[in-house]
Amino acid sequence: MKNIKPVLEWAKQNADATVIDRIVIKLLPQLIKHNYKITPQSIESNTNIEVSQEVYELMLKTAQELVGSSFKEI
Repeated sequence: MKNIKPVLEWAKQNADATVIDRIVIKLLPQLIKHNYKITPQSIESNTNIEVSQEVYELMLKTAQELVGSSFKEI
């Protein structure tokens, strides 16, 4: 399991205000398939959001595409 919160926080800091909504919408079929109930509101309120490696990689790829740069984990 991987925590997607750092990726989403990075995207929020480096893109427009709607980037989180766009990421969630783009990945909605995969989130439903894996039974994850992730919303922009739950992202704001949770400090840790654990997902499978597969969903993490999809989230990371989508965030990087929408932001236009690479995520560097600290």
